[in-house]
This record gives sequence, structure tokens and C-alpha cells, in this order.
Amino acid sequence: MRKLRITLFLLLGLNSKLFSQEAVENRLRKAEIEQVFLAHNLTLMAQRFHMQQAEAAVLQAKLWPNPTISISEVNLWKNPSSESFPALIGNYGKYQQVAVELEQTIEMAGKRKKRVQLQLLEKENAQLQFEELLRNLKYDLRSQCLELQILQEKEKLYNSQVDIFQTLAKSYQNQWKEGNVSEMDYLRIQSESIAFGNKLNEIQQEKITKMNEVARYLGEKGTALTISDTIGMPHFLQGKKQEWKTMALDNRSDYKIIHNELKKSDAQLKIEKAERIPDLQVSMNYDRGGNIMRDFIGLGVAMDLPLFNRNQGNIKIAKLELEKNKVEIEQFRIDIEREIDFLSERLSSLETSLKTTDIGFDGKLDVALERYVRNFQQRRLTIVEFIDFINNYMENKESILERRAKYLQYKEELMYLIGKDIVS
Repeated sequence: MRKLRITLFLLLGLNSKLFSQEAVENRLRKAEIEQVFLAHNLTLMAQRFHMQQAEAAVLQAKLWPNPTISISEVNLWKNPSSESFPALIGNYGKYQQVAVELEQTIEMAGKRKKRVQLQLLEKENAQLQFEELLRNLKYDLRSQCLELQILQEKEKLYNSQVDIFQTLAKSYQNQWKEGNVSEMDYLRIQSESIAFGNKLNEIQQEKITKMNEVARYLGEKGTALTISDTIGMPHFLQGKKQEWKTMALDNRSDYKIIHNELKKSDAQLKIEKAERIPDLQVSMNYDRGGNIMRDFIGLGVAMDLPLFNRNQGNIKIAKLELEKNKVEIEQFRIDIEREIDFLSERLSSLETSLKTTDIGFDGKLDVALERYVRNFQQRRLTIVEFIDFINNYMENKESILERRAKYLQYKEELMYLIGKDIVS
């Protein structure tokens, strides 16, 4: 049983070293990761095609409807009452009757221009949709990178403990064999070593999963990577809630989208009102042998009489859509301001908590760890005292790390809410 535990511990330590060597191969700063993301993310590339489609839709809306040509009244044979006409081609066509009509639709009330205006708004909407996609993907990527950073910091923290207990375990094994320490003390050190090794392995497995999630945002460049930035004491933001609210209303792409929807509703209402006026059908026709005139050429005009259907229902629908958009804009504004208020309170509370901790407390913990390890090796401390300190040390180190990371996450969320990066 003792050999099994030692073998497991050695395997965990070997896995840790191999993983660390592999991970170092591709180290990037977060700014460099974002550059790769902007250049190679396939979702962004696909959305750019949507923008080009919107431009093509504007071109299509500018086009006039095609004219219509129709050929009719063509006889395939003659009957006894047929009259003779001059031949059309050579000797052919002396008894041939035919009618040809050319028709063109002329849209009235500026319908075509109004449709072009609507498509221009659709084009603007495609651009805003791209900006909104970029905003969301960037926030998601930054959140994933921060989680990867947390795992990297925890990996270093637990790796140092594994090294400490590995050294102590080897020393206590030799001391136990020589009869200088009890088997109970040796097993206690060995069990702590295995426990830290297991925890380290769990963190490394989570880290591999998180690496894959980060890589998904980098397209063909998405490979296993580590982030070279570390999580230190964050730069605190100055509380400017009103300024943040103004920035959000000026920069949020989703807020611009809903304003653009209002413009589209107004453009659609203008189109529906224009539909009350019927389009004009202008025609020119030629008739050979179909009337009292041998070769008849005439003009014609046709249009619907708006006696019953004056597009009343669609006009009302468009008006209601316009009013609905106005209400949605107001609700969106309220939601944005409320979210900033609540997030500002969370930032302020966490900032106070971080400031109450001594700035050098993190470093003092590391110095204390070195002293405790040295004193324990010199047998000035009992195992219970040493392990109790180690547990307190790990608890404080993880607490500091998590609070700092939480503040950075809130900061990223604030930049997401206002739609713009904040330089603190």
C-alpha cells in the first residue's frame, strides 16, 4: 500500500512537469491573444459576409422592375376568311396574324427610393450587428482568459506545495527508515503530499479544458497556450457612474441597434403609406391583322382603383411597431443604467475589501511560508502546527487571488456594459 501511494505521487509529479514543459511552448500576453482573435476568428469572418450581403441588398433595391413583353394572337394556319398581307420575311407571313405588347411598371409615390432608404438602414444594422458580435465575443474571450489565468496561478501555488511536500516526504521516508520519526508522522506528510498532488492534477485538467475553450476563439491559430500576464493588485477605477451611463448610451452597439430598429420602423411606415397610391402600368402594343387597321400601334395605361384596399391594415401595423420600438428603447435605457448602478456598487464593495488587506500581505505570506518550512525541517514545529499553517496559507493565498480576479472580472463586465475599454 505504501509503495502504491509513493508511485502515485511520483506519477503526479511527473505529469505536472511534463504538462508545464508543454504549456511553456506557446506563451502569449492577453493583448497578443486578442490580436490573433481579431485576425483569425471564423465567426467574425462569417459576419463580414453578412455585411457584404447587406450592401448587395442596397444595390438590388435601387433597380427598376424589368419591362414585360408578350406575344399573342399568333395563328398557326389560315382559314377561308383570311386576308392577304404583305410578306414578313421573303414569302412568309402573307396570312400571319400577330400581336406584341411591351409593358413597364412605374412605381408611384417614391416607393423605390423609400425601399432603398430601408435597405440602407438594414446595411447599417448589419454593421451594428457585427460590432455587437465583436463586443460579445471579446467579452467572452477575456472572461475565458481570466479564468485560464486563475488556473495558472493556482497551478503555480499548488505546484510549490507539491515540491515542498515532495521534499519533506523524501526526507521523512529516510528518517522513518532510520527510526528517527514515527510511521504516523511519515504517513501524514505523505498523505498531504498526495492530496496536494491530486488537487494539482485536477487544476491541470481544468486548465487543459480552459485552454481548449480559449483556442476556440482563435480559428486556425487556436492551439494550447498559456498567458504570460499575471494577476496582481488591480488598478482601481474611479467611481463615475453618470459618466459610465453616458458612455454606455453613446457606445453600446445593441442600444444603437434598437435605435436603428426605430428608424427602420419609420421607413417601413413611409413605405406602407406610399402603397396607398397604386403603381402605373404603361404599355405599347403592335397588332397585325387583328383590327380594322392592318398594322396597329397603340399606347395604354393601367392602374388599380384604390376604392376598397388602401393598405389601411399594414399602415396601422407599421404605426404600432413604431410605438413599440419607442417603448423598447426606454426600457433598454433603464436596464443599462440599472446594470451600471448595481455593478458600480459591487466594484466599490470589492475595492474596499481589497484595500483593507495590507498591500504587502501576499509577499509576507510567502516569507512566512519559507520560515515555517525551515522551522519544521529543524523540528521546531509539530506536524499539526505546520499543516495548520499550510492550510491557512493556502486559504489566504486563494482568497487574495479570487478577490483580485473577481475585481478584474467586474472591470471587464463594466467595459462590456459601456461598450468601450476603460484605461485605468
